Amino acid sequence: MADLLVELLAVEDCPHLEQARRDLESVLGGGILETPIQLILVGSADDAEFLGFQGSPTIRVNGDDVVPQPDLPVALGCRIYRDAEGRATGSPPIESIKAAVDAHRRDRLAAFQREEAAKVAEFAREADAAEDSTGSSTGSEGQPREG
Repeated sequence: MADLLVELLAVEDCPHLEQARRDLESVLGGGILETPIQLILVGSADDAEFLGFQGSPTIRVNGDDVVPQPDLPVALGCRIYRDAEGRATGSPPIESIKAAVDAHRRDRLAAFQREEAAKVAEFAREADAAEDSTGSSTGSEGQPREG
């Protein structure tokens, strides 16, 4: 899964770090290729501000928070999430992690399909141009062309 950047941001003694890591590894384990997880330990308010860190733990896929909360302030404390049933939890819901990774996979597949379609179209244009430039003396039925 090319171009997938996965970041797990947390404060050093985050009690929910291991749960977030396990859930992330579980979701990423479903891919064809191994995807590394970049662990970023946030140690100061300056680091938190620089990283736009909204609390521990935070998971980002290609720079996007898997549970976007734009109104949540930068913070060095614990972050509270809601699971599918609305219960408070200390790590991002696995459904949110899966949705973010799956969205990336769909985007990459669509981009790959567009690239391959463009290659096929270019090949067809080149083949048509080559056929036109050879000035073939027979038509499609193998009969001589009128000229």
